[in-house]
Amino acid sequence: MGTYYLKHKNDICGTIVIDDSGRVVAYQDNNNGLSPYLGNSTVENIKKWWMMRAIPASRDTIKSLINSLEVTTSEEYLAKNLALSVTDTYWICPVNMDLKYEDINFFNLKEYNEGKIPYHNSTSYDPNASLGGQMEKYWDLSESIPRLVKESYKYNGQQSVNEVVATTLYQRQNNDIPFVRYECSLAEDGGRISVCDAFTSKDVELVSAYEVLSSAKVQNDTSNYEAYIKICIDNGIERGQIQEFMDFQTSMDFILSNTDEHMMNFGVIRDTNTMKLIGPAPIFDSGNSMFYADLMKRPFTRVEMLGREITSFYKNEEKMLSHIKNKNIVKMDLLPSPAEIKEFYCNNGQSEERAELIAKNYYTKQVMFKDFQQGKTISLFSEKKNVSEVGFKNCLQ
Repeated sequence: MGTYYLKHKNDICGTIVIDDSGRVVAYQDNNNGLSPYLGNSTVENIKKWWMMRAIPASRDTIKSLINSLEVTTSEEYLAKNLALSVTDTYWICPVNMDLKYEDINFFNLKEYNEGKIPYHNSTSYDPNASLGGQMEKYWDLSESIPRLVKESYKYNGQQSVNEVVATTLYQRQNNDIPFVRYECSLAEDGGRISVCDAFTSKDVELVSAYEVLSSAKVQNDTSNYEAYIKICIDNGIERGQIQEFMDFQTSMDFILSNTDEHMMNFGVIRDTNTMKLIGPAPIFDSGNSMFYADLMKRPFTRVEMLGREITSFYKNEEKMLSHIKNKNIVKMDLLPSPAEIKEFYCNNGQSEERAELIAKNYYTKQVMFKDFQQGKTISLFSEKKNVSEVGFKNCLQ
């Protein structure tokens, strides 16, 4: 496709070469500290950054676009949209064109054709060209603050409902930990729609945990969890602030049974003008929680709970819990009761049977976290041992 400047606003980070399929084949960094990965970019990690920036090819939206436009891959679509995003101020500029960020960024283009501007006569500037994830999503640029809309049709739209449940839990804690507030409504063609305001702007951008962690070499004797915290501290975030945030997020993920806190689902926010890190990004994207995809007809046991695989620094919850410094970061008495949880899901599209099952599983997680706060070991080994001891005692009776 050609040679481009990778820009951060109007500053050139480096020169990027993209082939006809939209893939990055070369990158020459300017070494001015402006490139992705906190300025520590290589050809290989820029290739990864580019792939992650494109819409997943499995999403219905990109399948439709690929079929209807003169593009063959989601990466080619991304390139023809100049790699623009609502969540940061990176973009690509053809080396032979005199374009300014003020001319093409979405915050200034939203009055045109619902935020889309034709480019190369084959596609449009589309903020969704760089939107990750698997649900159908789009940015609504019609208001002063962009709004992210996520459509959920599987599991009676529970993923969208989960976002509001998570919002309720965070809000009731009444602390200073930042989080995104979601609203949920019924879609005209079934399912549910969750909506939230963007927490980014032309002055504030998101840097994913993946970028942060990939910006420095991690020592073999240091866990990625602790390395992430250290890199944040080394780049200007106060230790107490990032540790408190990670304690809270990890704790709430456990209580909500969030299985999808991968490295692109959290991170830090940065001042786009000074390039200084501001602090942790608000907690967002908790839709894959509260047993949304589980089809069991009975509640999980504690052993089964801890046997579920998650996507995060580790594949299981017990290792995540082991990194929490302040076990009392969550005020358990402020959490919604299981009865409230059941009522909420009943009122938002779930059957009474399904809502009761969710509430019972949620109650089990509450009990387990209370045990954790009281100093009990929460591990698959200890839970299996307890079950075995109970079974043995029953045999003796």
